[in-house]
Amino acid sequence: MFKRLSLRFRVFLLFAMLAGGSIAALVAGLFYGFQKEGESDSLNALLIGGTMAGFMIAGLTAWVWLMFDENVAKPIERLAAALRTRTHAPVGNGLDLASTRYLGDLGPSAQDMVRELNDSRSALARSASIQTAGLAYEKALLETLLTDIPAGVLMCSASHQLVFYNVGAATLIGGLDADATPGLNRSLFEYLHPDPIKAAYARLLSTGDQDAASDILCATQAGGIALLARMRLLPSHKEEITPGYMLTLHNNATLALQCWEHPDLPGLDKAWAVHASDLANVIQARLNAKGLSLRYSAANLILRCNGFQLVALIDAWARHVAKQEPGLYLEISPDGAGALIRLEWNGEAVSEHELQELMALDLDLHPPGSTAQAVLAGHGARALPYHRSTGRSGLCVNIGEARLAQARAPAISHAPVYDFELLFKDTGAQLYDTRIEDLTYVVFDTETTGLYPEQGDKIIQIAAVRIVNRHRVHKEVFNTLVNPGRSIPLSSTRVHGITSSMCMAAPPMDTVARKFHQFVKGAVLVAHNAPFDMAFLRQEEATTGCRFDNPILDTVLLSAVVFGQSDNHSLDAVSHRLGITITEEDRHTALGDATATAEVFLKLLPALRARGLETLGDVVSEVRKQRRILKDLNE
Repeated sequence: MFKRLSLRFRVFLLFAMLAGGSIAALVAGLFYGFQKEGESDSLNALLIGGTMAGFMIAGLTAWVWLMFDENVAKPIERLAAALRTRTHAPVGNGLDLASTRYLGDLGPSAQDMVRELNDSRSALARSASIQTAGLAYEKALLETLLTDIPAGVLMCSASHQLVFYNVGAATLIGGLDADATPGLNRSLFEYLHPDPIKAAYARLLSTGDQDAASDILCATQAGGIALLARMRLLPSHKEEITPGYMLTLHNNATLALQCWEHPDLPGLDKAWAVHASDLANVIQARLNAKGLSLRYSAANLILRCNGFQLVALIDAWARHVAKQEPGLYLEISPDGAGALIRLEWNGEAVSEHELQELMALDLDLHPPGSTAQAVLAGHGARALPYHRSTGRSGLCVNIGEARLAQARAPAISHAPVYDFELLFKDTGAQLYDTRIEDLTYVVFDTETTGLYPEQGDKIIQIAAVRIVNRHRVHKEVFNTLVNPGRSIPLSSTRVHGITSSMCMAAPPMDTVARKFHQFVKGAVLVAHNAPFDMAFLRQEEATTGCRFDNPILDTVLLSAVVFGQSDNHSLDAVSHRLGITITEEDRHTALGDATATAEVFLKLLPALRARGLETLGDVVSEVRKQRRILKDLNE
């Protein structure tokens, strides 16, 4: 029965016994003294009675303390030690509850806690074992994948030391040369020329964007082989630690293999955004590896070209010229909307017959058989020989499209003037009843002299891509600079990299508007922050006679439909949310932003259908509910 009492009541009983015993001892002593009252030794009897009561109280106190120590204090101490041991060490056996029988529910509660702790540890150990096995399997799969993919993959620390490489990377940067075989914790610059790598790394760090990427052209130290690389920063677990980076490497052959295995990908004639300094550096490295000297100067430009082809072209010409005339010099400079590449030497100019020989040269490209003439034709360029009065001669190649390389500008806060009713002008019930996946779309973007068309700002570049049957048609692209008829402010150039000189030879807006109107005929227009772009297009309608009355979808509003009004709906934010990368070289270019918007739109389409929005009319009706968020959330 005593075992069923609570711990607090048992402690109370001990002290109640102590109090009761003390009172009984005092009563006994007083009774003894009272019995001796009237006798000659009554005072002594009283003292004896008090002393007897004191000894009885002391004895009773000692007994109660011994009982408390044996049945409460010691068991609590043992229980605390057992709990501490099982908390900090994997002790599997349970508690000995025999000594805690007078502690009420404390012992069973501690036993439950220990049992739960052991069960949790066992479950955690099993989970860790399963997770470890899964990670080991995933590691093996990733190792197999990274071993067999044709692309080379490198990871480097912030100090450019190698921390990872796969077989593809080892082959690309070192080949079979034992002296060039990469090694962990060795400098990347033992294998690749540093200037393009350092410049790209600095660009990515300056963005402050962990998901930013940069495409670069670089060259190997062994042989000066040109490689196309994409650099991406690695995640950093501590803000104060500078992140490392990953490089994905391709040469001309690996890209050709990918195009052969995936014919739907853009072919080798694809134009990339190539930094002029990267192009010149690779050409220099290639010639130096062959024992030829080349000096160069390159403006801060980004060229739209095939880097592999231009490297092979200039390399072939330089080796041909250097047989008679050493002292080569390469210059890349802006030229209107494009750029000029000049290869100079001391000596006589190239004759007409020699120029024809140079045009017929087979270049070191994959697949073989590409001539200099074919490369120039693919770039819409031509070679012009010249001779200076200083005695220097050269060959000049014009690249049709280039722009100033600018760091990503900070976000520009502005509140555009717009009327959303204009975005959804009814063009007929049949079109609005069409399923959204069956429509043809033109996704477009503009770059302008400023933000306010009503104050005289004009379009200086417009680009668009077409989407048919839920796929982007890579060959159907509209992309042109526009002569705005006014100067371009430096503040705007810092955003998009387009200067007034680049637009001087470009067609005027009335010509471009007519061509663009024909390009978008019969399609649904798609843009990010469409009121801004449409305001510039519609200010040209009066002079051109071209009315842009196409249905319009805005990816800002479509993002609000899918992700909710409270989210960030900037192009960078939506792209990041959908796993789409916009390289620094393509950001704030009309074609780059139009392409990114198209990828965003294609990924939003399935989400719209999942919400039950099947037709264009369904989407437009839902989008109208989101109109008020553009001013608040899109900057």
